[in-house]
Amino acid sequence: MSGPRPTVSWNIVGGCNYRCTYCVQKHMPGIGGPTDAQLEAALATLTALPGSWEFKISGGEPFLLKRLPEVAQRLAAAGHKVSLLTNLSAPLRVLSTFIEAAGEQLRTFSCSLHREEVEEAAFFEKAQAVQAMLARWPRATFVVNSVVVPGQVPAVSGSRERFEEAGIKFYPQLMRVNGKPAEYGWLDRWRIDRAFGDMVSPSQMNRGYQLKGRLCHAGSQYFIIHPKGDAFSCYPGKRFGDGHLGNVFDGTLKRWEAPRPCRYEVCPCTVPQNRGIIEGFGKAAGDEAHAF
Repeated sequence: MSGPRPTVSWNIVGGCNYRCTYCVQKHMPGIGGPTDAQLEAALATLTALPGSWEFKISGGEPFLLKRLPEVAQRLAAAGHKVSLLTNLSAPLRVLSTFIEAAGEQLRTFSCSLHREEVEEAAFFEKAQAVQAMLARWPRATFVVNSVVVPGQVPAVSGSRERFEEAGIKFYPQLMRVNGKPAEYGWLDRWRIDRAFGDMVSPSQMNRGYQLKGRLCHAGSQYFIIHPKGDAFSCYPGKRFGDGHLGNVFDGTLKRWEAPRPCRYEVCPCTVPQNRGIIEGFGKAAGDEAHAF
């Protein structure tokens, strides 16, 4: 499929049960999940979006919202696709309930390995169980991702080998600080090139590409939702305050009518890159190669 694939990155809750030091979507004290009334208002707005959209649900940790399976079911029933980013800490029965609720509309089930919070062996066993659950839904993709923290490149490289040997897609993420790639020393850069040099496209590794000036459909065919219900064109649009689109809790969401040139130095999120939102870049353009 060519052209932009309409997508929403929905940070559905602000809270998280983990406290990873490198997290870019940190636990936000006092910002939990939406109230029942707010969630109903958001779903009324979002299920009515024209056409079929993909909802990439994350947090915080999205499974802190007890109604998450219901959210998946209602989005799917409206003809929208459902994807997920979780730390995989929820019980297997809860994960199974969500998977069945999304059903044939489930697309990407992505889970993050955080060594500061969980032993890799236990995570690996649970990931294999989830992979087996997803076998019923052939259009669903299972991905394990892990942040490449400076000084920990060999550990992430070892994880890649372990998960890929088990037939699980592994996605390394370069650490970000204030929306930009973290500073890596020469040894880390050499190790990154050695371990992940073959992963050059945004569908393989998040490298923080410079796309300023490219025509981008963020704001019209892609947007993000903050836990407080505010919608923004993209993550830099939220950070710099020039991409506000309204609020899904009060019904003021208003998308832009046309694509605009990207005005930001770094595009930190691969969701729009992998869904054809940036014209001439990413999967819709044949996965261009880029150096680290």
